[in-house]
Amino acid sequence: MTPLSPDGGAVPPTILNRQVLDVQIARRRTRLAELETEMIATCEAAALGTRPQTSATSDRERWDRTTCHRYLAAAMRLEATYGPPICRLRREIGQLERLMTLLIAA
Repeated sequence: MTPLSPDGGAVPPTILNRQVLDVQIARRRTRLAELETEMIATCEAAALGTRPQTSATSDRERWDRTTCHRYLAAAMRLEATYGPPICRLRREIGQLERLMTLLIAA
């Protein structure tokens, strides 16, 4: 049976296929990784301040309590900016993955 579009016409088979969903999932994962990397870099810059970044200062295991608090404070400030798009992308990825599962099962 051929699916019908809202206007009654046949839906092209390429609209919901595995390749299209794979591309859409990959695009969202890439954007999600970009946002997370950007937020982490901004938080690290806030935590480390104007000190030159060396391997020792950028190694989180060696951060003191003050540096950790600055990082967390920056993360809390940035949540309003980065949180909504990150949550939306994660939700969309989950929805697309569930749709992929339905297509595989069908």
